[in-house]
Amino acid sequence: MNIPKSEGLLSVVFPTELASSSSSRQLIINQDQQDEEASDCPLLTPSPPLIRSDDTLESGAIYVSLEGNPVESIPPLENINKEDGLSEFMNIVNSSSKALNDEPSSRDPMVESTSSDNSSDTNEPVCAQLLTQLNTAYQHLAPDAQALFYNQESGGKPPLVGIQLVVPKPPKDYRFMKWNWPLIRKTCFWSLMSVLAGCTALVIGVIATMPKKCDPRVQWWQGSIFYEIFPASFQDSSKASDGIGDLRGITMRLDYLKKLGVRGIRLNSIFPAAHYPEYYWNIKNLTDVNKDLGTLEDFATLVHEIHRRNMSLVLDLPLYPFVKNLYDENVAVEKPNKTDKAVRERRDVTDDVILQKVVPTTPSMSVQAIRELLPSIPPPLDKPQQQGLTSNRITAATENPVMSAIKIWLQRGVDGFYLKGLEHYVDEESFPSNLNQWKSLLGYDRILICHMDALTAAKSAAARNSILKKMDLVDVTLRVSNGTNVIKKQIEDVTKGLLFEKPDYPWVHWSIGGVDSKRVASMISVKNATMAISLLGMILPGTPSIFYGDEIGIPDCDCEDHKDLARVHNLVPMYWDPNDGSGHKFASVGVRGWLPEATKPLETSLMGTIAEMANLRYKTTPIYVKAVLKENQVLANCDIRYADDEMIVIERWYPRRNSYIFLANLGNKTLTKDLSFLYYGGQVVVGPSYRLNRDVYFKELIVPPGEAFIIKLDK
Repeated sequence: MNIPKSEGLLSVVFPTELASSSSSRQLIINQDQQDEEASDCPLLTPSPPLIRSDDTLESGAIYVSLEGNPVESIPPLENINKEDGLSEFMNIVNSSSKALNDEPSSRDPMVESTSSDNSSDTNEPVCAQLLTQLNTAYQHLAPDAQALFYNQESGGKPPLVGIQLVVPKPPKDYRFMKWNWPLIRKTCFWSLMSVLAGCTALVIGVIATMPKKCDPRVQWWQGSIFYEIFPASFQDSSKASDGIGDLRGITMRLDYLKKLGVRGIRLNSIFPAAHYPEYYWNIKNLTDVNKDLGTLEDFATLVHEIHRRNMSLVLDLPLYPFVKNLYDENVAVEKPNKTDKAVRERRDVTDDVILQKVVPTTPSMSVQAIRELLPSIPPPLDKPQQQGLTSNRITAATENPVMSAIKIWLQRGVDGFYLKGLEHYVDEESFPSNLNQWKSLLGYDRILICHMDALTAAKSAAARNSILKKMDLVDVTLRVSNGTNVIKKQIEDVTKGLLFEKPDYPWVHWSIGGVDSKRVASMISVKNATMAISLLGMILPGTPSIFYGDEIGIPDCDCEDHKDLARVHNLVPMYWDPNDGSGHKFASVGVRGWLPEATKPLETSLMGTIAEMANLRYKTTPIYVKAVLKENQVLANCDIRYADDEMIVIERWYPRRNSYIFLANLGNKTLTKDLSFLYYGGQVVVGPSYRLNRDVYFKELIVPPGEAFIIKLDK
């Protein structure tokens, strides 16, 4: 049928005829119980009982509102074909399903629009929606009244339409809904990016500043090269030109020592002595400079130039026999001067006047008598003060000369002291306390050195412990003229002895020559022996010392007219090569030295190896370290692997580093050895020019007399 309608109304098309049977009129009411079971979720309240009366459609209410009031009844079906009846029926249907189309209150943030059938909230079971309070709508299915008439003839069930039951929920106002979430998200994002960028920069900075080598740190005197000088035989300056070396001459040769690789310069004897330098040991005091060597201004210039070249100065203090004991009780007490005497006389007069006022009836009595009669009167103040002054003078006068000398030379810039002859004082009761005071004066950066004889002579535990705790270096003199087996025994006695028991014990100061022994070139008649022995000392763990001239192999003085001075023949004046560029010899032309100058050393293939070895020692961890701390034990990283037939092989090792081998032939014959049972091969890093930077194999070693070289082993 065609019913005219306005454009604002919904168009509904019905068949031309409707069934008039009672069963068709009651389809909406008399639905099968299966229709209710087809809903999304069973109702929380039981459904109302089914009413099977014929006039239910005309009189009963189909929909019940939330308040329980019935809605308008649906007009009878027989009136639905009328235009007014159809309009009325559609209005009732639209009003009854209004709740289905209405959205929940916008005040509830947890409820979203249910206009879309694909919404995730409406797809959940209604019971879950109610229990979790994710929605305020309860849905149920009911027959679609509009399509009822179209499905009667086909015999099918009418389609279902959802009815929404709105469950009221109190409105909530969540505070976080008012936050500026876009700004918060941006802030969090850029903060995270900033933290990541900062961490990345920090890691890059740490990696960039990390040291390339994890080498153990050492003090300036540990592992450095020391150079011992007898000042009268090193260099005579043109100003004095008297044939005796002086302080100005040493200053002239500092660049030579720097090039040699020297870090510490040790001056052997600079003190005033009768008939210096022939009898240099007969000193007069420990605080002045011998006039033949220069002045205190010359000494200050020398110290300044040494420090400017990043070197240090160590001074020998010859204690014995100049110092009788460390505390001399026989030193005379200074007499009081006239001022002190006048002060005491005034105090005595004042005391007498006071006592006379106290006891006026005995004017003729002496003061001492009055004191005896009146013991309650306190004693005068002059005696305690006089005793105090006397004790201070005794302390100042009896202060041992070693303490005074150390104080004075420290003020002049000296960096350390070699206490020669200290073994003669270790049995004194005051020895530990004196040694403690001396080290306290020096502090941490300045050093004390003593000979190994002092440690051997210390019988008491206190004296021995004071040496081990306060000394920085202990001097060990190697005897090299008795063969390689003797050398091996000396080295192993030290490396396996007391000095290597704890990490904080003194380092070893290895001496090859000195003022008290003959020169190596005069003891071993091999042309390269002096340089080979010097290289041996520089490979040992500790601080090696070179006696002046041994780096070029000068011998003792062969002086026929100075046989009475045989004790100082080893102190021959230094030989300076005229081709070294300095243009200076030991003394000026026409000036005769106090001893004949050393002759030109023999030609050697090891010339220049001392400087090369010094450079290698400073940058090579296995060589400059003293020992390795392993499993709470101090292990000297030095092993003598072979010592026979005047050949010696010494290995210096360190964990995860290449080992270095010192190999020398101290005999007069060329040796051919097969040492493949020790090592396979390596590369020569210090040695003769024809071997330098060449591979060497231990299967067949050919070593000429007096030759020595350093091999870097393959890993």
